[in-house]
Amino acid sequence: MVSYVDLRFLMGLQLRPVIDVLDSTYRSVLIPNKNVTIDESLWAFKGRHQALQHNPSKRARRGLKVYKFCSSNGPEAGYMTAFNIHKGQDHSKFPASMKAIDNLMEKVELYDKGYQLYTDNWYSFPTLFHYLQARKTSAVGTVRTNRQGMPSDLQESQGQIDFRSNNTRMLCLQWVDKRPVTMLSTAHTSKVITLPPNRQGVERSNPEVVACYNNGTKGVNLSEQLAQSYPATKKTIKWYKVSFYLLDMTTKDY
Repeated sequence: MVSYVDLRFLMGLQLRPVIDVLDSTYRSVLIPNKNVTIDESLWAFKGRHQALQHNPSKRARRGLKVYKFCSSNGPEAGYMTAFNIHKGQDHSKFPASMKAIDNLMEKVELYDKGYQLYTDNWYSFPTLFHYLQARKTSAVGTVRTNRQGMPSDLQESQGQIDFRSNNTRMLCLQWVDKRPVTMLSTAHTSKVITLPPNRQGVERSNPEVVACYNNGTKGVNLSEQLAQSYPATKKTIKWYKVSFYLLDMTTKDY
């Protein structure tokens, strides 16, 4: 039986060259369009490793966390241009979510080029968005109301919009549809737009920032759907199962 220490060694020794080659290839094949998104996936794995995560909201629930950086729309929507495998606790001046974004933005060399990044509420908070603004990158995302720097006086009202903005043009908007939706953006105003009729022929009005966010976050979801079409992974606790996920990503993107 492979020990815990040996497992860490084997995964690093055997898979690192493959991971490095794939990562550099992804970045060389395609320069993403203006809109990009980041999210995490969980590679199901029941073996032993220091970086194993438990996330009830994910289909796998327990496994290795992978940060994926994907194009959001256009013909290349869902194409993954970079990824990082979470390696466990890493002490940094940045929170883990902010560091994940910073590492991928630096790796793909997208800072200071006018890109627009879409994030979910695990990543979004005012300090990150200010940091991205300083690097000429706009950001749009859902946000938790208890994050540091968030306004505390937003008023919930069914069908209504309440918003705040500051002198850097960062917008914090709360809109109540079926439930409160709180958005943070450095690229939008509180403008409301009319959406195309739904299947029942009913026209709806949404804040523009919400509609743009719904379109902008499709990249990682599409990436996951394509990777699951013909999965190579099998149920096993062997460490080399990770290589099957790398194969899934590669066959999906090419």
